[in-house]
Amino acid sequence: MGAKMQKIVLDGIWELGICSNDTFRKNKINIVDLDSLCNSNITVIEGHVPGNYEIDLEKAGIIENPFYGKNLLKSLDREMDHLFYGKKFVLDKVINEKYILQFDGIDTIADIYLNGSLLAHTENMLRGYEFEVGEELLNKGDNELLVHIIPVSLEARKYDNPLFQNGLKYEMDSLNIRKSPYMYGWDIFPRMLSGGIWKSVRIFNKPDFRFIQSYLFVRNLNTDYSSAQLEFFYEVDLNEAPYHGFEIVLEGHCKESSFSMNWDVWSKAGHFTFDVENPLLWWPRRSGEPELYDVKVQLKKDGVCYAQKDFRFGIRTVELQKTSLTDENGKGEFCFWVNHKKTFILGTNWVPLDSLPSRGKERIEPSLKLVEDLDCNMIRCWGGGYYEDDYLYDRCDELGILVWQDFMQACGLYPENEAFLRNFEEEVVWQVRRLRQHACLALWSGDNENDMSYGWLTNYRLDPNQNRNTRKIIPQVLRMNDYIREYLPSSPYMDETAYRYSTTDTYLPEQHLWGPRDYYKGDYYRNAFAHFASETGYHGCPSVESIKKFITPEGLWPYKDNGEWLLHASSPTMKKDETYAYRIELMANQIKVLFGEVPDNLEDFACMSQISQAEAKKYFIERFRIGKWRRTGIIWWNVIDGCPQFSDAVVDYYYNKKMAYYYIKRSQARTALIFDEPAGHNVQLYGVNDYGIDKDIKFKVTDVITDRIIYEGETSLPADSSVVIASVDASEHHAFFLLEWTCDGKKFKNHYVLWNPPFNKDLYMECIRKAGLQSV
Repeated sequence: MGAKMQKIVLDGIWELGICSNDTFRKNKINIVDLDSLCNSNITVIEGHVPGNYEIDLEKAGIIENPFYGKNLLKSLDREMDHLFYGKKFVLDKVINEKYILQFDGIDTIADIYLNGSLLAHTENMLRGYEFEVGEELLNKGDNELLVHIIPVSLEARKYDNPLFQNGLKYEMDSLNIRKSPYMYGWDIFPRMLSGGIWKSVRIFNKPDFRFIQSYLFVRNLNTDYSSAQLEFFYEVDLNEAPYHGFEIVLEGHCKESSFSMNWDVWSKAGHFTFDVENPLLWWPRRSGEPELYDVKVQLKKDGVCYAQKDFRFGIRTVELQKTSLTDENGKGEFCFWVNHKKTFILGTNWVPLDSLPSRGKERIEPSLKLVEDLDCNMIRCWGGGYYEDDYLYDRCDELGILVWQDFMQACGLYPENEAFLRNFEEEVVWQVRRLRQHACLALWSGDNENDMSYGWLTNYRLDPNQNRNTRKIIPQVLRMNDYIREYLPSSPYMDETAYRYSTTDTYLPEQHLWGPRDYYKGDYYRNAFAHFASETGYHGCPSVESIKKFITPEGLWPYKDNGEWLLHASSPTMKKDETYAYRIELMANQIKVLFGEVPDNLEDFACMSQISQAEAKKYFIERFRIGKWRRTGIIWWNVIDGCPQFSDAVVDYYYNKKMAYYYIKRSQARTALIFDEPAGHNVQLYGVNDYGIDKDIKFKVTDVITDRIIYEGETSLPADSSVVIASVDASEHHAFFLLEWTCDGKKFKNHYVLWNPPFNKDLYMECIRKAGLQSV
């Protein structure tokens, strides 16, 4: 069975050297080990892995909080910093041993030295790396690693840039570099290129026997759920042992259900299928329980286990039924089917949880609690960020939260040369093999808005269907490694038919409904043809309490011509004409649209902005829910900020909830009462039921302003439906309706404002108070 496993996790404290590129060049610095680092006369501080070097600079007192006030500007001066991470470790034995050195994530361009010798060069933040090393590089006893991280701004200058390549103003360098796009500057993130060993590092002796790959998946699920056919794929490393006598032993257990299978090994890789009778199924939230089997797979011979893998497995199928186009009458489709059942999606976009990605993992659990509390059944991992930690997908498996997974390209026309495509393909293979076992993973999506970028950047003189990244590389990787899962080449997706028909996304069945961002009940939002909105949102100012944590006292007010507000909105400079400088004025204009004026103080500005956002998000969600099944889902933008800022998120970076959070929670109740917009003197009241069975409710509608009950009754809501249950007189155009209902012994509330803008802010807040609706 080989030698005893020696595994050393190299996380924790490292030596961290930092110098500018000018210093690096002028002094001809050559750092390959800890001695040369300590004798280099550059700044050396205590560093941390996983980490980003700004965190260590702040801990060392060299920089102030980079997210406070105007400090974001100072990060621009660090874009040409070289980083040197050094670490010693001890091995008990190296003779006749092979070791695996694993880096789960390096940001980004790096040379890795082991005991002073160059081991490897990395060029991709968005994947992990494994290196096999032996006694030619390792010592018994003391060893050391040195990682030199090269500035991405410097690296990007090595590449040719053909006319075709194009992207957002601050993103052009990012097109060639496989680093999280948002770090170059996005409308929801500041420009902070950063660097570091942002995930774990470990070294262990290579086992004589191991599973290189394994994948258990559903080949077929009977429509009556009486049986499921599963397939197991494996690839094993037996070193030089003969195949004869080895077998794969697979066992799975979930409550009273179990399965097992033995399979003789005759090749390095193999497949076998088997049936599970009366399986317990994995269902997403709002549809059932996410049952998971505990699976153990062993490589055995003569009763001895030589290698083992353990994982959790959900028996489910996910299909996406979609058409190329839709029309004014809804003759199109974009609908997820889980276990042969149409599934209405209420979800949220998931963006990086911190500007400095090494801090993201610690924020996963509290952020998922928000998603769970809002009863979302899907998150969309947005393509401008990074592939999340395993922990996110493990928890989504357990919570029944479907994951729409973008590959990490966004809002640009990316390179298609062979070197780039090879780097990207290795990333895609790495991530597909890492994530495919998860039941929560519903969809691979090729990118975020790149098909639309052909329109923005070339006026569709070029066909997005010729994109080799999403039409060749990814499909081929999925065909080889995960052909059972749905793939959407882009979001929104413009296939050949759509491209021939239209140069806009107006008739696409899946859209990002941002539009003019004017009055949230305007024609664009009310009359969009989309069946499914995978992005839509509205600005909401953080609370004054939160703003004071990232804006200096002198920068708090007024908002106009305020450089600190621009930096946190997220312009990389304080220039008034920067690409993202519009976002503060947009937030103010949305207040003006709803209230007729912009307030003259911060407290009212924050409050009125939050009302505007809350009512808008509520309207978007409810518009889709009453349209069930003409409409099939909405993934609103977004649950939580990844940095201190003014944004569309409904929870700020400090976990303070905006008003929209509470409105969304009420609007997403599994049984809900929702008003449509008035038609003449009447407004129709819908009852929405997302349960798989009929639900009886008792309800009433009260005009809060007059304290008068407008309507009350009892009804049965059909399973999985949206139906009109009443028509209410809307001739009193200043009504503020409180909707109350009881279902299964539980009480629920919602509201509807019949007013036309401009709203009276004080009256609005009084109505919320009288209605007993939690707001902030």
